Amino acid sequence: MRQLQRFVAVVDNGSFNRASEALAVSQPSLTRSIQLLEGTLEAPLFERGPRGIVLTPGGEELLPRARLILAERDRALAALRSLTGKRAQTISIGADASFSMQRLPVALARLAITHPMVHVTVKEGPLSEMLDLLREGAVTLVCGARGPLLDLGELEFRPLATERAGVILRADHPQARARRIRLQDLKADRWIVPDHPALEEGWRTIFRDADLPAPPIALRTSSLHVVKGCLLSGPFVSLGDPSSFAEEISAGRLVCLDTGALRYERPVGVFRRPGIKPSETERALSRLLQSS
Repeated sequence: MRQLQRFVAVVDNGSFNRASEALAVSQPSLTRSIQLLEGTLEAPLFERGPRGIVLTPGGEELLPRARLILAERDRALAALRSLTGKRAQTISIGADASFSMQRLPVALARLAITHPMVHVTVKEGPLSEMLDLLREGAVTLVCGARGPLLDLGELEFRPLATERAGVILRADHPQARARRIRLQDLKADRWIVPDHPALEEGWRTIFRDADLPAPPIALRTSSLHVVKGCLLSGPFVSLGDPSSFAEEISAGRLVCLDTGALRYERPVGVFRRPGIKPSETERALSRLLQSS
């Protein structure tokens, strides 16, 4: 375990010298630990490059697994200490922007009442990045929407609800007074599309299913804040779940329109690694997310 910890430290610090300082160990001791690990694995993990050390293919293969092993060790120790009352339990959560603005705050507020000793860490970002953190064990679960083309790989997904998207545009947009709108009526508008290949392909599929060419993309972004700001400030339109824009829609600044033929739905829920037994607190959080 110590050898894996030192291997990850070398990667994170970018050199043996900086890693030895961060770990407060001598450089010969650190070098010997890496050599022993390489001997056990019968494969080199680092090689010298023009700018310092770089991972070998074997090192690249080991790194995410080493992070996961260390994270699960920490998680197991924290769970055991919480049982004995020596330390409050911690939960590390990843969430996409939409989930972190709507369902997650409500569930966490309730969790703070039912489990006042629990410490929660939330990381927010694009779902693909959050799922990478989940695979490495940096977070124990991820909350978000599962797009139609998202490849889960080895991960598990438990749906909690279904998002039904509409066209989001400014309240003074020429089409805003219509209850329903045709996709062809928006072909000349400036579209905002998620900066993710799978989500962009889902957007293109909507037009393809309607026998229409996809219009030019004016803006790609993974930031919900940028989407909102651009929709409120300029002649943009976007596809989105109305719950993500509930405050702006309620204030009469944005509207959400149905295209009639458009039925873009995707489940939202919790992503986990398989074979990992959730703690009692994690199960409680899942129940609260279900009811939020």
